[in-house]
Amino acid sequence: MPRPRFRPHLSLLAVALTGLAAPVAHADEDTPVPALHRPEVAEVTVEGANKTTSSTVRSFGQLDVGDEVDSEELEKVERRLLATGLFQDVHVSTEPLPDGRVRLVLRVKDKASWVVAPTVALSSANTGGGLLYAENNLGGRAKKLAVAAQVSTGESGVYVGFLDPILFGLPQLKFSLEGQLRSDRVDEYSPDASQDDPEILRRTRMNSASLSSELGFILFERVRAAAKYRLSSIDAQAPDPKKPVTLQAFSTGPSLRDTSLRFMVGLDSRQTLHAVTEGLNLEGSYEVSVPGVWSEFRYRKFGILYRQGLRFFSEHNLVLRGELAVGKDLPFHQELVMGGTTLRGFQYRQFRGDTRLTFTAEYHFPLFKVKSLAFRGVGFSDTGAIAWRDLPSDGILFDARGRNIRGYLPESYSPEQPAVTVAQGVGAGLRLYLNNVVLPLLGVDVAYGVNSGQLRFYLVAGVTPS
Repeated sequence: MPRPRFRPHLSLLAVALTGLAAPVAHADEDTPVPALHRPEVAEVTVEGANKTTSSTVRSFGQLDVGDEVDSEELEKVERRLLATGLFQDVHVSTEPLPDGRVRLVLRVKDKASWVVAPTVALSSANTGGGLLYAENNLGGRAKKLAVAAQVSTGESGVYVGFLDPILFGLPQLKFSLEGQLRSDRVDEYSPDASQDDPEILRRTRMNSASLSSELGFILFERVRAAAKYRLSSIDAQAPDPKKPVTLQAFSTGPSLRDTSLRFMVGLDSRQTLHAVTEGLNLEGSYEVSVPGVWSEFRYRKFGILYRQGLRFFSEHNLVLRGELAVGKDLPFHQELVMGGTTLRGFQYRQFRGDTRLTFTAEYHFPLFKVKSLAFRGVGFSDTGAIAWRDLPSDGILFDARGRNIRGYLPESYSPEQPAVTVAQGVGAGLRLYLNNVVLPLLGVDVAYGVNSGQLRFYLVAGVTPS
């Protein structure tokens, strides 16, 4: 006979029944209120985990011997384990022991932790694909490894990433290490958002190699902070002579070293349970690149990020995202961009600037299921505003050694162009999820650019390295 998921204690039931039969006490009688009984955990057992180690399951559960439990605490443990993305199903319960304490039982069912899958990008100005290998539970200890190679019209390269979400077995510590070899075809467009078919004014090939590492910690399950160090090498090619503008956007010649240090702090209570995200994330970030961190550049970035997921009708999900990003003296390869998957309805990276404000609202809802394959629909609205705050009068930004790190288009600072570009896209899409696999399978969106009146399609299969 299956055990019940939660068991009410007889003492609580007796108190409730006694309260119904007893006369109502008056406030001035100063009647003591009986304390609720929370049994102590004497032992913790893990059942059903074929790959994930018992110590890893217990670490994510964050409830151990000596802790007191009740039904609310058991539900929190269950949600923590589901939110890891490692398990198809989770059941948490207690079993009474003769000494009045309880045995905590964590029953889990592992997902298939690894996948080899194609990656496909199909959007305006960025079409291509590649191959991805991802392991979400390396060694049964929840460590994550991803290796990907991609060739596309917009960006191509090789990516390797490693993430340890419970460093030294502590869910409060996270560590990541990433490496990339990348070649970008950077197109610069006329900044007018109302164009049906925006003209490419300049095309530049940027090649880079980067290595970065991040250490983060979590307090009280909500307060998050991290520090990230990134080292990269940047090399620019001469602009495409077939485009209208052939003046350099970035100095050609020896590659330049771009190193930065980024700090982030914020609140994050988000959890994703079976493709539905709940909770709130608010964070601020500051990134600096100066000779003091071994860089040949001098620039800064500030950011404020808001993300929230709201659950409706069990499986409906409203996902909101807003971001303010501000940069100072940004070189060409670090500029803020909008368009494509970041602003659906417009060309990939169509808009550029050093100050950006964006807001996205997505409503996800279930369509139907075929066994473990879930089909979900999404309606969305993407809105963005981007601008240049203060451009050099001659249209060229130099570094301390006199090298050109940004040659702006004349259209960027022309008085005939608006100081701020505002654009909006609306549309709908489809998402496919497989319950027993750690990664989403497919996403396709159709977006209408409100400014331009154009329809654009976006397809993403597998997971992109970013």
